[in-house]
Amino acid sequence: MYSRRQFETGSEHVADVSKKFVLYQDLDGTTYDVELPLTSIVDPEELRERLGLPSYIDLNYFPMRSAMVTLWAAVNAHMLHELYPHAFEKRVSRKPIPALLFGGGAVKIRCKSANAGGALARAIHDTDFIVPKKQGLDFYKLLLNMDKAFGTQYKSFLTKNDMRFNAWRHGERYRVTTINGITNDGIPTITVVDLFCDCIDLRHRVEVEDMFKRYRENLYTIGLECLLFSKAQFIFDMPKEKMEELKEYGQDYRILPYPYYAEDKIIIGMEEKDMKDVCAVFLDHEIGRGAEEIDSQKMKKTLKKDKKFALTVTLNLRNLAERQDTLKKWMSTSEVSTVVDRAERLLKVLPEIDKKWDKPWWNTAVETPVIQ
Repeated sequence: MYSRRQFETGSEHVADVSKKFVLYQDLDGTTYDVELPLTSIVDPEELRERLGLPSYIDLNYFPMRSAMVTLWAAVNAHMLHELYPHAFEKRVSRKPIPALLFGGGAVKIRCKSANAGGALARAIHDTDFIVPKKQGLDFYKLLLNMDKAFGTQYKSFLTKNDMRFNAWRHGERYRVTTINGITNDGIPTITVVDLFCDCIDLRHRVEVEDMFKRYRENLYTIGLECLLFSKAQFIFDMPKEKMEELKEYGQDYRILPYPYYAEDKIIIGMEEKDMKDVCAVFLDHEIGRGAEEIDSQKMKKTLKKDKKFALTVTLNLRNLAERQDTLKKWMSTSEVSTVVDRAERLLKVLPEIDKKWDKPWWNTAVETPVIQ
C-alpha cells in the first residue's frame, strides 16, 4: 500500500514529461502550481475496504477517491507522523479525527442508488466535511499536507481569499482550495471547499455533535436523519414577478406552497441535486429504528425544539412528495411510489407548525444562489 505507485486517474493521455502547471494565480500575482502528471501513492479502493465502507461506492468520481484517502488519513491522524515522517514532522492529532461527510459524498456512501447504475446517480464536484471544533485546526492542517504524504492528486492550498475567510470565522469554519478533478488531458481542476466545525449552520442550524461518537457506525457520515435535515434546510425567497423566469428555466417545481407569506414573494426550496439526494435516502432506507433506517422519532424530537427549522423541513419534504411528475423524470413508477410513501410516513410523525410567518424565518445571512 505504501509503495510509490502511480494510479491512473481518469485518462490514458497524461503527459509523459513532468512539467509545472499553475493551479491558481492570486490578485497579487502569487501562483500556486503543481507538477504534472499528478501522482498518488495510495490506492483509494484499498483504503475504502480498510475503512469498512460499501463496495458499491463509485470511485470513478474524483472527489470520492479523494474522500477515501482523506477519511483514512483523519482516522489515522494520531499515527501519520510515524507512517509518513517526511510529510508530518509532528503528531497531527493526539487521537483519531472523526471527520464526517455530508452533502452528495455522504449520500453516495449511504445510498447505492446514488452511485453508478443507480436511478439517482449524479456527478459531484467536491466533498463536504464536518469535524469537532476542538480538532478543526488539526484537520485543516492535515488537508494542507495531504499531497506530501499521499501524492499530488490530494493537494490543497490557501489563497488570499481563503486566509481572509478563515480569519473571520475564528475556528468555526475553514476554507481551502483543492484539486477536485482531472481532465482527459491530465489537467487538474480546482474548487473551494468549506470545512465545518461542530454544526452545519446555513439556512438553519443542523447539530451533528452526537454523530462524532458514532462515526464508524454511520459510515463516516452525519447519519441519515442529519443528511435529510442538511438537504431539507434549503430555502429562500424571490419576488413574485420572477415566477415566469422560474418556469422558463424549468425550476417552478421548487416553489413551496405557503399561503401566509408576503403576497409579493414566492418561497423556493431544494434544487434538483438536493431533491435527488433526498430521494436516494428514502429509496434506499425504510422508516424505522435500525442502523440503516430513518429514525422518524429522532427527527421529531429535534424539530420539536425548533419550529422554524421544522417548518422549512416539512415544506420541502411535502413539496417533494407532491412533485411526482418531477420525480418520474429520475425514477421508475415503483421507485417514485416507494419514495413518496416513505416521505409521507415521515411527515405524519414530524411536528405540524401552527405559527405563521409572512417574512423570512430562516437565516438570511448566507449566500443566495442564482437560479439558472
